[in-house]
Amino acid sequence: KVFPKAPRRSTIELPDAFLNRIVPAIEAGSPDEKASGSLLDQFLVLNGDLRRKNAAKIASFAAHTSPDMLWGGEVFYKFANTKAESAFADQRTYRYQGREVDHQTHLGFDLASFANSPVHAANRGKVLYAADLGIYGNCIIIDHGLGVQSLYAHLSSFEVPVGAIVDKGQELGKSGQTGMAGGDHLHFTMLVNGQMVNPIEWW
Repeated sequence: KVFPKAPRRSTIELPDAFLNRIVPAIEAGSPDEKASGSLLDQFLVLNGDLRRKNAAKIASFAAHTSPDMLWGGEVFYKFANTKAESAFADQRTYRYQGREVDHQTHLGFDLASFANSPVHAANRGKVLYAADLGIYGNCIIIDHGLGVQSLYAHLSSFEVPVGAIVDKGQELGKSGQTGMAGGDHLHFTMLVNGQMVNPIEWW
C-alpha cells in the first residue's frame, strides 16, 4: 500500500563566512568545475550543477558491485551515540541575506557527535572509493554486493584504502566538515543499484 508522507522542511542560512570557507575548498577539489561571478553565484553552481555531477558519479559505482552478498544478510550498523541533524528526503531552502536563493533535496542522514568521531563501516564490504568528492568532501563508498552500497561523507581523514575488505563496525576514518558541511558530522546514505534510498530501511 502506497501512502503520501510529507517531507521534513528546513532552512539553511548562508553567511559569508560559510561561503568563504567552503566555496574555494570545493572548487580546489573539483578542478573541472569552473564557476564564476560572486561567491553566491559560485555556491549556486556547486549546489546545483556539481551536486548533480557528484550524484551521477556515485550512481556509476553500481556497475562495480559484487555478484555476491558480501554483507551476509546482517542488519546494518546504526551509528549509536549520534544525533540526526537532517533526515532522508528533507526539503532544504537556502537563504542569503534574507532571501531564498536555492532549494535542494537532502538524500541522506546527517549524524552529529563529537568532532573527529570515529566513523564505522555499516556492514561488511569492499571499499570502492576513498577520496574527495565535490560537495561530499572526503568520501568513502563501500560495496556490499548485489547492488547494495553505503556512502560516508564529510570525513576529516581516511583509515582504509580503495580495494580493502572491511568488516561491520571497522573504523573507516573520522568525521569532519569537508565539502559542503556547516559543521563536523557524518553524512550517511544507502544506495541500491546507484539509487540513494532511506537508511532506516536497512537499520
